[in-house]
Amino acid sequence: MKNILYTSVLALLLSCSSSSSDVSVDSVYVHTRNQLKIVNGVILIELPNGVSFNWDNDCSRIVEDSLYRSLVTTFSTKQHSTIRLILDSTITSARVCAFDKNLLVGDLAFLLIDKIKGIPYALVLNVQFDVFQADCYYPVGLFSYINKYRSEVYKKVELYFNQDLSYKPISY
Repeated sequence: MKNILYTSVLALLLSCSSSSSDVSVDSVYVHTRNQLKIVNGVILIELPNGVSFNWDNDCSRIVEDSLYRSLVTTFSTKQHSTIRLILDSTITSARVCAFDKNLLVGDLAFLLIDKIKGIPYALVLNVQFDVFQADCYYPVGLFSYINKYRSEVYKKVELYFNQDLSYKPISY
């Protein structure tokens, strides 16, 4: 019984590991009344500012493929417009393990900025998110907080990235 458990855990970990190889976009869509739900697979996310990346609904992560690597090298030119997208509440077909609804464009913009540049949540948002679900990269309550205080999150992230990055005092 333990061997089956260990084998299934190992298979899950290997299937969600990030790799440098490209992946194909393959998704199955199911339309529900209020949202577009993804059943499985990798989907292409195209943000309104021309930023595109692949999202893996099975692992709830941005796929680190050639599209992502290209985005990282040119992100400085689209950083401001991507931060502005945090305000966008358009529903997407992306899902995440720590939230029971489809992600919004603003949620994905926040995650993209966090992945590329890093957002210290406690310093920027003045909230300590320290509870995580098993096998989930995002803290419990993060997406609810972003949805409830979307305009404040936008202002705080914009302020953080527009200030002088050579000195960042830690506020308590």
